[in-house]
Amino acid sequence: MPVLQVNPTVRIYSGGYEAIISPSAGARLLKLTYSANNQHIDCVVPFEQIASIDAHQWPKAGAFVMLPFTNRLDPAEFEWQGRQIALENGSKSGQGLHGFGHRSDWTVVAKSEESVALEWNHPISSPEWPWIFQAKLVYSVSALGLSVALSVRNTDISSMPVSLGWHPFIPLQTSNASGNSVLSFSASRMHDIGLDGLGIAHLSEVAATQHVFTMDAKTASTTAFENFSGDVEIFLEKNLRLKLMSQTAPHLLIHRPKELPFVCVEPVGSLPGALKHYTKAQKDGELSLYPEEWRHLVCSLGVEAIV
Repeated sequence: MPVLQVNPTVRIYSGGYEAIISPSAGARLLKLTYSANNQHIDCVVPFEQIASIDAHQWPKAGAFVMLPFTNRLDPAEFEWQGRQIALENGSKSGQGLHGFGHRSDWTVVAKSEESVALEWNHPISSPEWPWIFQAKLVYSVSALGLSVALSVRNTDISSMPVSLGWHPFIPLQTSNASGNSVLSFSASRMHDIGLDGLGIAHLSEVAATQHVFTMDAKTASTTAFENFSGDVEIFLEKNLRLKLMSQTAPHLLIHRPKELPFVCVEPVGSLPGALKHYTKAQKDGELSLYPEEWRHLVCSLGVEAIV
């Protein structure tokens, strides 16, 4: 069983926010809290005090970056430019899930009170990913909240597919009389996700302009939203809301497990099933990263007052 060591961790703080990051456990965000006016808010589900985690069965807490691909590959294989790619990732299920940056050891290259910069290189072609690339990640906090800036550069001699994403576990809140959590955002199309045996997402064709997404504790769902507006409001109690923003991610995935106290609100660079069923033109336009090119993802999460 591959094991990721959680310690040592890095702490950054500013503007009432405190973030704890584990470089060796996939550069995971273990904790993000906001404290002001005698209020203490967990912006993500906090990690327990543990020394290590299973690389393939990680705790449903904190947040992590997804690269070089997002979402699920089941089985972990796809075709790229006429070449059949089969990934060997060590998972018992045989699935590829959210890339493998989240189970890699990152290096801290710069640190201040309010920010930390990390790097990770995939320096040789491997059964896990047959292309070479470099990744950079910067976490920073301010009075506006947490900023997450992820960049990937193709250092190979041929193009490779890349989709970047961020995967926070947001605590469920009861913000109305029904006891449901409420999210609000806009998108051009909504897709109810179901995976067949080939890992291909079944996508509906439902228009969804301004969407209010209400979740109760007993209903499980996984839904993708195409061309979302770039900001999600997650309503809290006491006239507060979390605001998640990403102007660089074209799509949004929302995963609500049944009877668990969190929801995953994930800005992503491609829709589920992209590596398997996108057309060549879609792959070239949304996934292809050519030698020496960079791709970027910037996300933020913070607390706002409702006035």
